[in-house]
Amino acid sequence: MPSRTTRPTSPAPTGVSRRAVLAAGAALLGGAATASSGAQSRSEDLADARRRGEWLHHPVIGDPSWDSFAREPGNPVHVGRDPYAWPVNGFLFRDPPTGRWYAYVSVYPRGYWGEPPANCLLLREGAPGRWEDCGLLFTDEAPAYAREEGRRGLMTDASVVFHGGRYHLLFGWANRANTRGGLGYAWAARPEGPFHPAPDPVHDDARQAPIRGRYVRAYASTLFRRRRDWLILHMMSTPGNVGGIWALCAMTAPEAGGPYGAPELLLYPQSERFHPALAEFYPAFAHGGRVYAPATSVAMNRTYQTIFTAGLEGAHRPDAWRVSRLGSAWHAEPAPSEAFGLWGQTFSGQVGPDGALRALFPSKDRSDRGTIGLARRPLARPYRRGFVLSAPRAPALAVLRRSYRSLRCRIAARSTGPWALCWGCRGPLGPNHHMADSAPHPLSLADRIEWRRAGDRWEGVEVDAAGLMRTLGSGTLPVSRGTEHVVLDVGEDGAAVRVGDSEVWRAPIPAREGRVELLAQAGTILRVERMDLAGPARGGWETWLASEGLAGAGAPARQWREARGGGFRLGVGRETDVVGARAKWSFVGCGYSLHAPRGPRYGRCRVLVDGVEVAVVDLRAPAEEPSRSIAEGTLPAGLHAVALEVVSGTVPCDCLEVLAAPVDGL
Repeated sequence: MPSRTTRPTSPAPTGVSRRAVLAAGAALLGGAATASSGAQSRSEDLADARRRGEWLHHPVIGDPSWDSFAREPGNPVHVGRDPYAWPVNGFLFRDPPTGRWYAYVSVYPRGYWGEPPANCLLLREGAPGRWEDCGLLFTDEAPAYAREEGRRGLMTDASVVFHGGRYHLLFGWANRANTRGGLGYAWAARPEGPFHPAPDPVHDDARQAPIRGRYVRAYASTLFRRRRDWLILHMMSTPGNVGGIWALCAMTAPEAGGPYGAPELLLYPQSERFHPALAEFYPAFAHGGRVYAPATSVAMNRTYQTIFTAGLEGAHRPDAWRVSRLGSAWHAEPAPSEAFGLWGQTFSGQVGPDGALRALFPSKDRSDRGTIGLARRPLARPYRRGFVLSAPRAPALAVLRRSYRSLRCRIAARSTGPWALCWGCRGPLGPNHHMADSAPHPLSLADRIEWRRAGDRWEGVEVDAAGLMRTLGSGTLPVSRGTEHVVLDVGEDGAAVRVGDSEVWRAPIPAREGRVELLAQAGTILRVERMDLAGPARGGWETWLASEGLAGAGAPARQWREARGGGFRLGVGRETDVVGARAKWSFVGCGYSLHAPRGPRYGRCRVLVDGVEVAVVDLRAPAEEPSRSIAEGTLPAGLHAVALEVVSGTVPCDCLEVLAAPVDGL
């Protein structure tokens, strides 16, 4: 909830608003966001895991990760084969009576829909690192609700609980045409089966009225036994699960097979709370009386994770959930079987008797075959020294949430492909579109200076605010076979770069205020072992694009139309005349300033901060007026959400400025 907000009827010019909010933010941060230079001039290792809160962690822009997961020997334990070329998700299960490990892996034909319909493959661990194929879980014998014209439909995404001498299994189902689907229940006397499906479904979307006008299909579920009842945590999406929006929901019942109550929305983009955009859940896991629900980005780079948590007994209530980890929970490895990052939904975690968190994870190789691998990390030691920036399919940025004019940066890094050390970065942030498979917006890679490294070449470039590049210098260097040491000095008289013991570039580039960033190009995994940075730092303002707001609200694809013109800060924004339509920006920070243009064709909107209305703004004006602040305020440093909602007429969506602030414990 905001500690102080303005309710402007005639907002002050942008510069005044920014200075006012910056000054208040500086007080909240104890000087870390000071408006003058001089703070943080000592050298510090920003690759230390204790500094992870000073970096941006974002599902699309990038996620420097300190996670300590190590791959297990023998990966991948399964590779897709025809007709099931795409093993996508899996559920890792340790059998309590025997201590043996099992994996219930969803297997699909290439393209998800086709012949034969998706099924579930059972893998069983024999000797450590050696897994045997126990065959498909579901045969042609299937309950009536999972059949169409006598033929079995899709039956997949299983989770298992052992209780009362039985193995209780929850699974997703759909008919072959995908016009009907939901959740089903089955039981068995052994973890290998055979499983006996109940005659009636746990959930059938043919009987589900749309929740909030959109959520219909229940799928990707995890079953839990609680003290007095059973809990299902499941995904929910649009009819047929065509995608675009995803929610985590809960259902409860007195018995494992039901009957279950109606789905309750827990975590979803249309809520008033902070919720990173474009993320899918499944499966969740429980440990120590708590349940953990990882959510993986469905952007082009699928390595970002938010981990949500709640007490198991109260996990059916939305108010029980909080963010346990914001990013830095997974990284990609340069293995042929992991070419697509986490391709699927998320990892399946289980805590073993040795105190390690063991994870089954889906990926994909470059021949378009799904793969299943295993990794583990000590539960009590989630981080390692140094971070990894993963860019399996699209560029990824590690964004330091501070601003510098002069600096010295010493970096020790190893890279599998092209990367860049960037400074003076002032470009806006956000995705190139607000649906799945998004990548950083081209403007997020603009307005900066870069020192680029690729193969045996280096290049110094300036990228202007429109994204046009000018080469400032170039040369050759021996191909790096290991850790490379790079030193960047930036001062009023120019910039210089040293690699190892040699200066490779010096240029009279005028000093400019801006962020420091690292850029990994598509296909690159950048490992930063150490990053010592010294220089006068200021608290950083970030400009977030309209596309971020649309993604954050789970906006329908065509609800907001593109609009161009000089009234928008960057010449382009979005507009809609749908009453009740929303944009929502989720961010970590201590201040905000929401911007919009005015003009004779615009109507009224309201602004909400963490669900509290802070302003109702009339954007009508006799003549076109350029974008400026329509609401701003200071906030406690933490996780926040600012929403723009249409009240009447046509309303523009431009950008949100955020005053960055580190948050401990995430």
